[in-house]
Amino acid sequence: MSKLIIETFILGPDETNCYLLSADGDAVVVDAGIEPDRLLDRIDELGLNLTGVYLTHFHVDHIGGVKELLNRFDVSVYASGEDEFLKDISLEAKGIRELVPYIDFGYERIGPGRRRELGQPMLVLDTPGHTPGSLSYFFPAAGCVFVGDLIFMIAVGRTDLPQGSGPELLASIRSRILSLPDATRIYSGHGPMTTVAHEKQYNPHFLK
Repeated sequence: MSKLIIETFILGPDETNCYLLSADGDAVVVDAGIEPDRLLDRIDELGLNLTGVYLTHFHVDHIGGVKELLNRFDVSVYASGEDEFLKDISLEAKGIRELVPYIDFGYERIGPGRRRELGQPMLVLDTPGHTPGSLSYFFPAAGCVFVGDLIFMIAVGRTDLPQGSGPELLASIRSRILSLPDATRIYSGHGPMTTVAHEKQYNPHFLK
């Protein structure tokens, strides 16, 4: 099994982490934030064959660059359908209604389960709380998980946005993320990479 290469691109005014995962010349993107030019140029520079885009949730800072990416590459986008309601909520109320004409795109709805990407097993984890449709993507052989805005280094995601839920978010982290092997690297939607062991020991939301 080839080594999974992970590159991080910090995109847009919210400094959102976008991840380019590659192995043997193939690649997928996890979240495509606003102003993705550097990401697009890197894919071209490396001559990668982009095979898919996986979204953790539908907040604009994580999907604002998807349409530009699709203008360059003919690939499928994968996401939960549980965040569709954000398209009907105004920007003032923290939805994306006014932006839909500019950022809307087709996607394949997926849920929790096993898949293969880049020659590796990948587990899609249902991790609601930040949004109802939040998903995380765990690559067990590579020892890494991509969690969007579920959990950050010594912090957790917001739950004051439409249909966010604090109890759901904490339950998702405990049951889906902190249950992974301690050495698992956690790649969040903002900020630095952390590990399961680090969050068990230092995240104030989970100290016993």
